[in-house]
Amino acid sequence: KAKSGLAANTGEFFEGLGITMKRKPFVRLCVATFLIFGGFQLASMFDLYVIRYYVFGGDDGPAGQLYGTYGTVTTLCTMGVIALTAVLAKRLGKREAFRLTIALSIIGYGLKWIGYSRENPYLLLMTAPIVAFGVGSLFTLMGSMISDVCDYDELETGERREGTFGAIYWWMVKVGIALAALIGGWLLSASGFDVDLGPNQSGSALQYIRLFNIIIPMATSALAVIVMWRYEISETKAKEIRSELESRRGKITS
Repeated sequence: KAKSGLAANTGEFFEGLGITMKRKPFVRLCVATFLIFGGFQLASMFDLYVIRYYVFGGDDGPAGQLYGTYGTVTTLCTMGVIALTAVLAKRLGKREAFRLTIALSIIGYGLKWIGYSRENPYLLLMTAPIVAFGVGSLFTLMGSMISDVCDYDELETGERREGTFGAIYWWMVKVGIALAALIGGWLLSASGFDVDLGPNQSGSALQYIRLFNIIIPMATSALAVIVMWRYEISETKAKEIRSELESRRGKITS
């Protein structure tokens, strides 16, 4: 019974995957999330290494303090970004707000090249408010945009499938986390970083982990903007779809 139940659930999952992948706007949302969040997770793996070994030469004490402070400031800034993104989405539309906020996060990642300063380590904190626009705006906007996709799907099929779309979306997020961990470990090894060397890492290894920490999220975020550039459901179209659905439901109930 357990095996048959597992087989049935697996079958339902892949059936739902096939249904959702037919909706191009949803595929765009999944790919964009995969790129942005995966890039963020991958970059985050290198934060402590860069701070500890590049900025502080292997000194754990000040490295831990800066790393903790940077994480706290980024979290606080993310909370502010969530509120600001909601305002931007109302004024500009969700698609345009996505483009703007992710573009800002790309600038923030780029500024980390300057922020990783051995002379002024806490200069890194200046990047936190801008970097926060990445993940902070991503999950603020995506939930609402998936709702628009559900409306679009209902208009096409007559069925309402929030559960299916939500499950597949968050499955993609988890796949991104898993891949980021796998790729991050491989990149750390490929950089020439050797934990046994402690503070005596080669200059090339330090440069590589610094580049991975900055270039990867910039590249994945830029790709996500390209993927979403032709996102089909504009604010106007979303309102038209919602109006049509409300009209249909009115006819059904009358």
